[in-house]
Amino acid sequence: MSSARHLMFLFAILMIMVTAPCAAWAAGTPHWVHYKWLLPHPTLPKKVLVLYSDIEVVEVSAGGVEETVPKWSKVASRTVLKALKASLEKHGLKESAVPKYPGTTAHNLDEHEALYKLVVVTASEIGWPNKIRRFDYSIGPGLRKIAAKTGVNYAFMVYGRDYVSTAGRKARAIAGNIPIVNIFTGPPPKLGHSFIHLGLINLKTGDLLWMNSDYREGTTNLRDPGDAKKMLNTLFDWYPGIEEYREAYVN
Repeated sequence: MSSARHLMFLFAILMIMVTAPCAAWAAGTPHWVHYKWLLPHPTLPKKVLVLYSDIEVVEVSAGGVEETVPKWSKVASRTVLKALKASLEKHGLKESAVPKYPGTTAHNLDEHEALYKLVVVTASEIGWPNKIRRFDYSIGPGLRKIAAKTGVNYAFMVYGRDYVSTAGRKARAIAGNIPIVNIFTGPPPKLGHSFIHLGLINLKTGDLLWMNSDYREGTTNLRDPGDAKKMLNTLFDWYPGIEEYREAYVN
């Protein structure tokens, strides 16, 4: 990456950090909708790409040490991607193939994927009410060449994590719930949890048109097709959710 592009990328990250969207939980809607979709007669996609599917499975030891398991992560990514494609079909969205780009364009895609991840992570942690009423976040128009190449103007990106407890951590949790025993073992540690963030991007403008996330504690396993399907169905229950969003935050 050239020095100029690197500086631009860092600047974009800084802009995301200071203008991150807020979590729309106050009125009971977990999703975000771009203000352009709240205008009369919005243009909704019929064809989409799936640009990015990154699900990492992290094993957590009894002592809280986290270690990513590549083999499990690959399985989870494939499982979630398959569940996403089924949800797209269910909602009448036709998926198009994504072209492979060598060289600088591949780096460009990596940069925008990193920007997207930063957006969704920050959005989960910061709440700014003014961003709910007029959500206008963007990752920039740097992916417009993909739209020109494919003739498809919209793309989904999906990002998530699955935290799995080791047998030792589970045993410690059981011991921590037993009176007297927990005097020696300490309180029970928190067990596994999973989350998925899903966003729809306008490739020409970079606008984040729709975004939703689902977080679950307990035994959810993103390598399991049934669990992945449940989480994706929950996300798409709010797609596109324009009227619900308008009623909750704008009217």
